[in-house]
Amino acid sequence: MGRWKHEDIFGEFNTGSNNSNSSDSDDEIVLPTYEYMADITPTRFAPTPVTWEPSPIGIPTISYDGDCLIYKLLDDAILEEITLTKTKLGEIEGRLVELLTTIEEEKKKLQEMVNLYKEHNDKLIEMVTKVVRSDQEINDLKEMAFNLQANVTNLETDLKS
Repeated sequence: MGRWKHEDIFGEFNTGSNNSNSSDSDDEIVLPTYEYMADITPTRFAPTPVTWEPSPIGIPTISYDGDCLIYKLLDDAILEEITLTKTKLGEIEGRLVELLTTIEEEKKKLQEMVNLYKEHNDKLIEMVTKVVRSDQEINDLKEMAFNLQANVTNLETDLKS
């Protein structure tokens, strides 16, 4: 079988076929060229200059997604990186807020413990002071007892004489 021929209002053109004997593929469109169609003739691929330069609209780049390379425009890649960085920073900020909250709670607990220990320390100092006073009173009472004993001994001596 040969190529299929199609008629169009502009003339004859060939779309190729799926026939294995065909040397052209169906992807190629061969259009007749007429001068009045120069402005409206669609082209399958944009003409490529000999030296490729990035278009001012978008710069193609390659990103690595961990598993595969992804081709995208540089501005999209930059925006994506900014978004990812903002997300990571937001997560870090959330963890920091949690940690700060935990630290504040621990500070309150520590302050409560310090206050409790101060109260216990004050009570202990008061008890030690009472014990010291009691010891002093005991010593004073002992001294008075010795003095009384000495007086009793003196009186006994005076009575015997």
